[in-house]
Amino acid sequence: MGSLLPPKLPLIDFCKKDVKPGSTYWDSVQKVVVKALEEFGCFEARYDKISVELHNDVFKQLEDLFNLPAGTKRSFVDPQRPFDGFVADRPLSPLYEAMGVSGVLYSGGIGKLASLMWPQGNPKFCETLNPYALRLFELESLITRMVFRSFGVEKYLDTHTDSLNDSIRFNRYKAPMTRETQIGATVHCDKNFLTILQQNHVNGLEMQTKDGKWFRVEPSASNFIVMAGESFLAWSNGRVHSPRHRVMVSGNETRYSTAWFSSLRGVIQCPPELVDEQHPLLFKPFEELGLLRFYETEQGFKAESTLKAYCGV
Repeated sequence: MGSLLPPKLPLIDFCKKDVKPGSTYWDSVQKVVVKALEEFGCFEARYDKISVELHNDVFKQLEDLFNLPAGTKRSFVDPQRPFDGFVADRPLSPLYEAMGVSGVLYSGGIGKLASLMWPQGNPKFCETLNPYALRLFELESLITRMVFRSFGVEKYLDTHTDSLNDSIRFNRYKAPMTRETQIGATVHCDKNFLTILQQNHVNGLEMQTKDGKWFRVEPSASNFIVMAGESFLAWSNGRVHSPRHRVMVSGNETRYSTAWFSSLRGVIQCPPELVDEQHPLLFKPFEELGLLRFYETEQGFKAESTLKAYCGV
């Protein structure tokens, strides 16, 4: 008889200090990280390098950002990448607004956004968001190293890191002011390599298991949800799962979240070490930007798997 309890994401603790690759503790955490990504495609992470105080400061800044006049927000555009810049008024998710910022670590993306939104200056925004982004990058790097070590392909890690294009997206889901659940974000899989989500106190994220069951994710407010994107799935030759997810909201409170995206520049292809008789090649080499643009087409949006439709073998 199956369990009547709803699924629950694994909770993994990254708070221990000075953990070295190859140590007993590192190997134990690495094992559960890889198992979670293989089975769920995601997990909840406890990571104390981002304090509760910094978390609260970040979401106060997000409230101020999204409360700016609509005309000011619409001035933030990025024609290069779909979903970057200011996003709003999407027919299937009318409660959703977002600001996607690329070039966060090395191109001053946060500062450029602040200068555009507040020409008179807003140093607090940069003083809060830049350290926050750096800590997210450090968590991303730690998780990625664990996966590469586990799969025996750590020799490719430096090349992978050099090809990263990290970005952060700030999300607002306006309160629907009804008890009936409304769509905040439609069902999708992320197209990038790895995503790290954090939210305010308002839940709404829902995940789908491999066997099609939906369940609500209710993390502690200061914890993170780490999720594999379709680029990660393809790179791993299907070993890592990329979960379908959505946001559903109700009530009279606004949901805010941050999403850290590690994306890859150039061609994404599976390391030859991950292809064998038991694991035949599943996907042809592709570029993430091409996958994103295909997803924006009717064919790509309606496909059961955008990745398979775009570059499946």
